[in-house]
Amino acid sequence: MTCPDIKDLFSKTRVVGRWNLFCVALYFPFGLIVALIRVFISLQALLLAHLLLIPELSTIRRYVLRVMGLVLGIFVLEENPPARDKNTRLLVANHISIVDHIPIHLVTGCFSPSQWEVWPLCLKVFEGSPDKHTLASNLKLHLQQTTKVPLLLLPEETTTSGSCALLRFSPLCANVAASVQPVCLKAWRPFHITTTTLAASFSTDLFWFLFSPVTVFRIRYLPVIHRLENETDEEMADRIAQAVAKDLGIVTTKFSAKDKQEYEKRYLVEVSRSKTGQQTARVSYELQRMASQVAEVLPYVPYEAIIRDLSRTRSVDLTISNILEGSVRFTPVPPEQRASTSRSASAAGSWSEGSSSSFPRSAQDRMMSFVERKARLIEEARKRYMEKHGLVDSQ
Repeated sequence: MTCPDIKDLFSKTRVVGRWNLFCVALYFPFGLIVALIRVFISLQALLLAHLLLIPELSTIRRYVLRVMGLVLGIFVLEENPPARDKNTRLLVANHISIVDHIPIHLVTGCFSPSQWEVWPLCLKVFEGSPDKHTLASNLKLHLQQTTKVPLLLLPEETTTSGSCALLRFSPLCANVAASVQPVCLKAWRPFHITTTTLAASFSTDLFWFLFSPVTVFRIRYLPVIHRLENETDEEMADRIAQAVAKDLGIVTTKFSAKDKQEYEKRYLVEVSRSKTGQQTARVSYELQRMASQVAEVLPYVPYEAIIRDLSRTRSVDLTISNILEGSVRFTPVPPEQRASTSRSASAAGSWSEGSSSSFPRSAQDRMMSFVERKARLIEEARKRYMEKHGLVDSQ
């Protein structure tokens, strides 16, 4: 199987397909109500989970969280529970959503390293997150303790669509323990609502998580992978990634989380340029339409001069006024090059040339002259339009 391009690893749209988009549009009012209800339920679930943090009640706490997860639309399906090796305390999974650690925690009780410590959400802060070496040491220390709480690592370090290929696994997942159990994670939602999209914010993904009718996570445990003799962390991480990719029916890549960040920047720039281009096209079409109206009235004025003034005024009337008052500099178009060869256009051209040499001096005379000229030009444009379309003047 050929290695895909990095753009193929991420979803660009939240809803796939027109029919699904139509269904989501119909569901949208109900989805908003469901999201609001789930927000209040989530707050109560967090409070209750905080009250059950003592180790003796950890089983009860997991049961409560699982029930609350069902209420919030999280359904977890273990495809092969007997394959879970409880002696292996380090789990490694692919990363497809912002809440991947929650479904795995509900069935294994594991915790994940995080910048924020939220015990009810199975997130724990380990010192040294910016420094991978220090973080690895602290994670090893946790696994060496007498506690049986396993750890979950997401070595892709950022989300993908999970349907095409995996990002390169960080060597950290192989450095922490000599034995690792890979976990394959899949998610399903009605209407093909994706769990994440490229450049989506945390709040956006969270909204769609609360909005969707249900999110079904499927968990499949793979055989434990042990470190081989003289095997490096990078080689072991690649073996883990290949095992996960093979079970998911996809491939591994050499792309990393940093490559996604760079592609995301380029993607946002392309989207911005596309929107700007569409706006420019709309503006250009509007200018051309207005320029045609001005040219109908003043055929002796060059098209470039009309466009130049319209781009500033955005008004047909103002541009006509500016041209008649002499505010727009231009060289009149010769009669033989004018778009219209009608008698009225020739008359308008000769009138404009003659009027340039006899421009009134007083402001009152200029205003009267302007009103007369404008009325005459409008009347000429009206006659020219009627002649062009074969209309009969009823007056």
